[in-house]
Amino acid sequence: MIRTQTLLKVVDNSGAKLVKCIKVKKKGGKSYANIGDIVLVSVQSLRPRYGRRVRLKMNKSEVHHGVVVQTRRLYRNKGGVGQSFSSNAVALITPQLKPLGTRISAVLPSRLRGLKWSKLAAMAKKII
Repeated sequence: MIRTQTLLKVVDNSGAKLVKCIKVKKKGGKSYANIGDIVLVSVQSLRPRYGRRVRLKMNKSEVHHGVVVQTRRLYRNKGGVGQSFSSNAVALITPQLKPLGTRISAVLPSRLRGLKWSKLAAMAKKII
């Protein structure tokens, strides 16, 4: 469960490395987010630039939208199989719900495909 002030790892190549959750969006009054929910995040640290040729899409302390793709909390699917990850992670998106990065370097749950995030699932390294 992701609440405000939670530090999250970024799993795409948008340029951010670590973000902090500011607000959970579109949950109808609930104060926590699970996999597939949209959160408002602030960039805390950036990935290192490898020379000056690399142009970053963001700066530190900018505010972006993100989709929660991994949580440490165990959740069970309809078959009763439980699944959890080693860290809390997000993939950054635009306000129009399009991904900011072009690649996702993490394993994503197949639950995302059913929650209208099939574009993120297609960019992922592996789906379990």
